[in-house]
Amino acid sequence: MVVHGGGSFGHPIARQHGISSTPGEAPPLGVAKTRAAMYELNKLVCKTMMEFKVNPYPFSPFDAVARAGKADVSKWLRDLLKRNMTPITFGDVALSGNGFKVLSGDQMVLELAKILQPERCVFALDVDGVYEENTRVIIHELSPAKIRKMSVAPGDDVTGGMKLKLDVAARISALGSKVCFVSGYRRNEFSKALRGLDFYGTVVQS
Repeated sequence: MVVHGGGSFGHPIARQHGISSTPGEAPPLGVAKTRAAMYELNKLVCKTMMEFKVNPYPFSPFDAVARAGKADVSKWLRDLLKRNMTPITFGDVALSGNGFKVLSGDQMVLELAKILQPERCVFALDVDGVYEENTRVIIHELSPAKIRKMSVAPGDDVTGGMKLKLDVAARISALGSKVCFVSGYRRNEFSKALRGLDFYGTVVQS
């Protein structure tokens, strides 16, 4: 299944209106604009998938959250997969306490990994993987223990950038799944990662 983030659609609008992964007050119009941007992006992603003969089944993260129990969600998603559908969801803005917060696509991957217990999770990046600090040297293998010792800047998006991705990867790998960081621009390498083959990038596993 597929989870996409906000990219240049959701993040700039959320930032403009002070909406982040920390719950807080937010202007209703800002929430509405951010969510509208995410649904617009999701529509484009689904359109592209169909052009390549993939059958997307888009759903809001709340469709999964609202279901009663993990077994329910697991059966629902697996039934879609059996019917040749590809479930696809995305980062969104959630009501939280007395305000709103960004529900990151990365966090959705973690929650879905808990439910589906996949063999691997593949993160498509705009870089080749995780680099050694202040270099362009790829770290090919990481463990949760090593990630916890790393110093990583949060990045410039509203959900924590690479720092959040690494935190999520450590937690997913602790569940027994392999996590792959690979460039989405390197189609062959991305394809290898999806198929469980050796690829140029970073693998996180316990």
